Amino acid sequence: MLFVQGFRIFFTLATLWAVGAMALWLAMVTGGLALASPWSPPHLHGHELLFGFVGAAAAGFLLTATPVWSKTPPMTGLPLIILASAWLVARLGVVFGCCLPAWLPALADAIFYFGMLLFLTPTMWNTGNRVHRIFPPILALLALGDLLTHLEALGWHAESARLGLMLGINGIVFFLAMTGGHIMPMFTRDTLRQRGEEAAFALSVPLEIAGVVTLTSVVVADLVWTTHTQAGWLFILAGMVQGVRLSRWHGWKTVSTPLLWVLHVGYAWLVMGLILRGVARLGIGLDESTALHGLTVGAMGLFTLGIMGRVALTHTGRVPEAGRWMTAAFLSMTGATFARVVLPFWWPEGAVMVAGGLWIGAYLSFGLLILPMLSTPRPDGQAG
Repeated sequence: MLFVQGFRIFFTLATLWAVGAMALWLAMVTGGLALASPWSPPHLHGHELLFGFVGAAAAGFLLTATPVWSKTPPMTGLPLIILASAWLVARLGVVFGCCLPAWLPALADAIFYFGMLLFLTPTMWNTGNRVHRIFPPILALLALGDLLTHLEALGWHAESARLGLMLGINGIVFFLAMTGGHIMPMFTRDTLRQRGEEAAFALSVPLEIAGVVTLTSVVVADLVWTTHTQAGWLFILAGMVQGVRLSRWHGWKTVSTPLLWVLHVGYAWLVMGLILRGVARLGIGLDESTALHGLTVGAMGLFTLGIMGRVALTHTGRVPEAGRWMTAAFLSMTGATFARVVLPFWWPEGAVMVAGGLWIGAYLSFGLLILPMLSTPRPDGQAG
């Protein structure tokens, strides 16, 4: 059943690894676990949550959404098994680097990311919506970032891991911005109409272009101005542009709908995370690690949770409404974000443990709810 559609296997893997990778990091932070690995603990932590966890969630979303957009058959069966197996081998290869050759996870991750690119690019190019054509370059950016992190673990380049991780963060921010702009106005409009409310969601082409240009500037700035303080203004500008986009999607009307407000709150953290990165780069009372976690915990953690919840419910034939367990997961993830970004100002020693515990709690409660859905047939008897 897991290999009927991409969301089933990859949302399962993403949810399990969200818990596993964070538990692994907390064990390393407390000194309870020391891995004999070519990966430093911070690089392993960043790589596995970016390219492992978020990579799997992105695969599940795109492998499910692209066939709908293009009206083509989804990936299923053996090709899906190969892609998922490559993802799993890469995770095992990174964690058990003491026992496995360093080239193995690098090769497995390459198969995973470039396999997605080969399958998705032709269909995304022919959906009839030019916006979808931006996703293959974003996937290529993730593939490049992943490769750069592996090059340092292989000993081929001494300083490439940080560059790869920054490419990964910016690539995922780009992915969330494009995905959010595509689905959030639609989901919000449909929900408001069900309530008998109407709201304007007019597309502003200049604003969308500004969003792409400023986010591209962030990617370039992290490549060529790694320590240049004035690049902080680019990050702030990019955040402000995304904030204007978000303000047009009527998020304040979604408070009573958890499956919607989690997306709007997650996107708000994308806005704040970019601005915080700018503030940190300008040297105004904030370290870059805290600013980056506004993006990784807040935007990526919350938005990914919300997308996986909606897609899992809809595509398993259930009503897209968050019950108590899913809402509890959203609230726990919101708490994790505040703990990681705000708590360090008062309790720096405990912030990581509190945030990590809330993250694990969020994905555990989420997994207990959706994993049975993902591994069993649809209750309505339809395929998918």
